Amino acid sequence: MIINAAIYLFGGLAALATLLMIFQREPVKAAMLMLAALLSTAGLYLALSAQLLAALQIILYAGAIMTLFIVALTATPAAWRDKPSKSRFIKMLGLAAAAVILTELLKVSALLKQTVFSPEFSETGTLDLARALFGQFTFQFELLSLVILASIVGAVTLAAGKRSS
Repeated sequence: MIINAAIYLFGGLAALATLLMIFQREPVKAAMLMLAALLSTAGLYLALSAQLLAALQIILYAGAIMTLFIVALTATPAAWRDKPSKSRFIKMLGLAAAAVILTELLKVSALLKQTVFSPEFSETGTLDLARALFGQFTFQFELLSLVILASIVGAVTLAAGKRSS
């Protein structure tokens, strides 16, 4: 009974924070609402007796990723107000690069699904751990890492552009 109440409470908080974040116009407030959604998700993991996932949620997402967002927002305070004009060529080049990366990730994901691993490789336990952690969602995790990398590059580029002008 208490577990169900905790799941509904944390689920409701996560959903509310996410909805408010989507419609928030100020970036810092949106980041704080995202932090609330991430912490609520960690609470859900705790209610479901997944302590390791809760710890990873707090350390990786609520800690590292949110720190990156806040630093990027404070390093470029006027970045979201300025609308730099981008040439059509740069936009098309970015779209083409994204399409190439997505295609390569899809190919690797398809190959990984067909790969048969030898039994002696699993003696170390690393393969079993990787399958348990990622399983069929390897592609999504890799895609998320590219999105995070792109956000870092974008924040650095915005900060460098503001300092040079």
